[in-house]
Amino acid sequence: MPLYPVNLNIANRLCVVIGGGSVAFRKVKTLLDCEGVVRIVSPYVEPGLKKFILEKQVEWFEREYAKGDLQGAFLAFAATSDPDVQLQVKEEAQKYQAILNSADDPVGSDFHVPAHFRRGKMLVTVSTGGGSPAMSKQIRERLELDFGLEYEAVVDFLAMVREAVVSSDVDSATRQKLFRNLLKVDILGLVRESNWFDLQMMLLQELPENIDAVALIKRFLDEHDKK
Repeated sequence: MPLYPVNLNIANRLCVVIGGGSVAFRKVKTLLDCEGVVRIVSPYVEPGLKKFILEKQVEWFEREYAKGDLQGAFLAFAATSDPDVQLQVKEEAQKYQAILNSADDPVGSDFHVPAHFRRGKMLVTVSTGGGSPAMSKQIRERLELDFGLEYEAVVDFLAMVREAVVSSDVDSATRQKLFRNLLKVDILGLVRESNWFDLQMMLLQELPENIDAVALIKRFLDEHDKK
């Protein structure tokens, strides 16, 4: 079954996780990282989830799943070890039109959570469509080595340049050419070496005169130093 690739904004949206074990913990952690409003329904929770509860990062219904628990949910996660509960959650998700991820039923799920890692704004995901989570994990681990922590700074830098260019009066064709030219420069190498002088010289050469390359580098370094 072909899956549609999408990055989903769940900030301030209700995400209900049915279950309190290790699978539920992984789901909840990722949801919180993405600023979702998380509700857990389970008579027990594992220690990692208990920490989130004590810190009031999530809402906990300390009981078994009951009908109506998915009302108002944007995302629903069935993460219990009880097949009957898993099926009930699936049926209720359909009733309330909540988008469902079922831990034991990839085919019956509306979406899968791919293997992934982040480098600041950069999100890299790998999916085998539920066919082999182990292979997805293996590929993700390889990519983590290829795309090191310095990519966060590179993406931040390119985003800052893009913001400055887009807000200037440069026409669309010139913008696209400029962005392509920037990617031909070894920005990654300059960032790795903290070679800010050559990075500034490159910007002075590539950017339109109405964009202050020196101020741009200073702003980047100021924000980079805070991280």
